[in-house]
Amino acid sequence: MTRAEIVAVFEGIADIMQIKGDDPRRYQMYRKIARILDTLQEDIHVLYEENKLIEIPGIGSSTMEKVGELIDTGQCEYYEELKASIPAGVLELTSIAGVGPATAGRLYQELGIDSLESLQQALDAQKLRGLKGMGSKTEEKISEGLEARLRYRQYELMGDVLPLVWNVTGELLALEDIGEISLAGDLRRKTETVTDAQIVAACDGDDCAAKVQNALAEMEWIEAVDDNWTDSGGSARLTGGLELQVELTGSEDFGSKLIYSTGSAMHIIGLGLWTQQRNLMPLGTEKSADWTAGKSEEEIYSVLGLPCIAPELRESGDEIEVALRGKLPRLVEASDIRGDLHVHSTWSDGVNTIEAMAEAAREMGYEYIAMCDHSISSKVANGLSVERLLNKLVAAREIQVPGLKILMGSEVDILKDGSLDYPDEILEKLDVVIASVHSGFGMDEATMTKRLISAVENRFVHIIGHPTGRLLSRRDPYQVNMEALIDAAVENNTALELNAYPDRLDLKDIHARMAKEQGAKLAINTDAHGIADLRLIIYGIYTARRGWLEKKDVLNTLPLDELIGLIAK
Repeated sequence: MTRAEIVAVFEGIADIMQIKGDDPRRYQMYRKIARILDTLQEDIHVLYEENKLIEIPGIGSSTMEKVGELIDTGQCEYYEELKASIPAGVLELTSIAGVGPATAGRLYQELGIDSLESLQQALDAQKLRGLKGMGSKTEEKISEGLEARLRYRQYELMGDVLPLVWNVTGELLALEDIGEISLAGDLRRKTETVTDAQIVAACDGDDCAAKVQNALAEMEWIEAVDDNWTDSGGSARLTGGLELQVELTGSEDFGSKLIYSTGSAMHIIGLGLWTQQRNLMPLGTEKSADWTAGKSEEEIYSVLGLPCIAPELRESGDEIEVALRGKLPRLVEASDIRGDLHVHSTWSDGVNTIEAMAEAAREMGYEYIAMCDHSISSKVANGLSVERLLNKLVAAREIQVPGLKILMGSEVDILKDGSLDYPDEILEKLDVVIASVHSGFGMDEATMTKRLISAVENRFVHIIGHPTGRLLSRRDPYQVNMEALIDAAVENNTALELNAYPDRLDLKDIHARMAKEQGAKLAINTDAHGIADLRLIIYGIYTARRGWLEKKDVLNTLPLDELIGLIAK
């Protein structure tokens, strides 16, 4: 069982307890355990097997038993009993933006709502506004959240699916007959959400399909393997239910199969039009041609007179024209990132201390990290009062991590009138100020745009955090004129964040490309609330690459001295 699945069990226990109205101290304890397990740097299986899990602060014998049960059997009896005590649909209510476990519990206990469908019926009948503390505005927000959830129900986050498929490809590559293997489809192009997963493998041995099929059936990442396989592959179902398509081909045709399976459809059409101009056979036809066979993508693109186009750019078809002009960008790489400028600690709602986060950042090879805990308005996130912020600045001066600069910052709330919830005389004491919207998402476009631009124009603000406020598959972005916001950011030398959290990826790819073209700087940050979250930077990098970003476009690719110089301006 994966770490993510184990963590999800403890989060599920906490959610059900809260839905049922249990003692807050009990479900808060399970939430804390989930965060501790989620942020462990070591392999949770190894810690358990070596009896070291019990040494982790906050982990007791009861937690050890539950983790062991999950690792050994794939189930936790206590969790299964809790799940059986309420209808399954009640827990799904918490996937709606604006509906936490407490609200889900009230909806179930007071109105009998036990599914997304019954919630829709209650909304249609305007029943929610009859509950104490719920008016028409709350009802409207929940309705919007439900509409978004139903719209995205069939989608999975790229960041949730990728680790599973990487595990699968890693195990398949160990098979003797597998020469090469790669992600394909949307997952290889790193789209923010996917409806299925695809891989392509080069296999030249006998009975290859049967060997792959048998190998998949033994993997913990696979729920089931379909029976209807042919020599060209078949399908399986990943843990969680997403379909995995496996395409098998000979090594001589691996390159062409990978290009075609990676897509996108518009990219393949564009290649087809270009092949016609060069009198070559279109890609994907069964007839032999002088370019459709090739061991590598590089060979095939070369025959076409093109540089190898990065998978993240294979979307609209205009990348082919850009490639022909020799103007493809040198996309930003993970190795270009020098630090993370948006990180939380135990001073607000993080689970690790400043020192622990800094040590982890140093181990990643970073030069700097900016500790940006929440400001006073974020009550739910234990936001810092001015007094606590000043105490934090004093305490942080005592922390020294060789080879790493700890920058002191804050994620400051942008209030509804566009002002910030710390005064300027406090902001000027900080190395990095990130201004974010955390409330009042329902404003019209003009009002929200004015609100954000007010923050951009504050001379102490360096970065606008997660600029559209979206939560993928849960909450739509608030309305904002992105072109006007980007123009203001350029004019005021303010960077825009590309938040790497897999359910944010905000700015999204098209807005990142728009920002690049208008000359704005971007910062790829994790918004990390624990050590493990620092590794989420890779998802921000993928989205940045889809947005055509280069090293020069990204603020935190700068060496420390250049970064500080730029911030000072």
